[in-house]
Amino acid sequence: MKVFISADMEGIACATHGDHVKMEGPAYVAAQKWMTGEVNAAIEGAIEAGADEFVVADGHGLMRNLLPDELHEDALLVLGTPRPLLQMEGIDESCDLAFFIGYHARAGSAFGVMAHTHVGKIVYELYINGKPVTEAAFNGAVAGHFGVPVALVAGDDALLDEVAMTHPWAERVITKWAIGPTAARNLTPAASRKVIRAAAQRAVERVGEMKIVKLEAPIEFRAHFLKALQAQLVSDIPGVERFDSRSVRYVGADMVEITKIWRLMINAGLSGFAV
Repeated sequence: MKVFISADMEGIACATHGDHVKMEGPAYVAAQKWMTGEVNAAIEGAIEAGADEFVVADGHGLMRNLLPDELHEDALLVLGTPRPLLQMEGIDESCDLAFFIGYHARAGSAFGVMAHTHVGKIVYELYINGKPVTEAAFNGAVAGHFGVPVALVAGDDALLDEVAMTHPWAERVITKWAIGPTAARNLTPAASRKVIRAAAQRAVERVGEMKIVKLEAPIEFRAHFLKALQAQLVSDIPGVERFDSRSVRYVGADMVEITKIWRLMINAGLSGFAV
């Protein structure tokens, strides 16, 4: 059995501030170890239930945060950017399950720890087919394109309240309870690894209960930016329509197309961040 793991950083236990998740942050090196440990725990639990192949995509920031020397030797590791499928690079039809580790609540969440959607510098909110989406929901739809169900999501309680609505069958692991954007009651890294390992084992054992979220064409994607200039720059991409001062829409045939266009939108939007 093959498991695809997408790993982010803001949702890991004990990460509560930019100091933990930015490369220049004084606590970043410690957070790299916590992140790698949670991914290893997911792999170890899945192995106990019979999984034997793993693709791990580092999905945070510049996507080179996981520590290869400390990662489980059975993992094939996807590092670096740019890449077409962003946090989901490496998934394909050969995967049986998808795990999301270190995930966080969407932009606008009232209490989510470091809540944002993909790029906090530019994104106010994202919608797919008229519904606001978390990164977990967006990436779950990418997994669904390849016929892969989301089986485990680990992150703060604010995220998992959202996941309970979009992927209620998935194993959900709370690594911390949000107090506010930069404060939480956390499991220790060791305790977090323990519960993730157990949940990963259950997820693989329950493979037959997992459901695929596959969106049918056409898919409408809307991005609401923080600045009007960002929407203006993004609207120069062919097929992208600006429908108000800070918002654009794109209609695509599938989630791979949507993800590739979204990557172009991110690049264009970031070019107007400092203006």
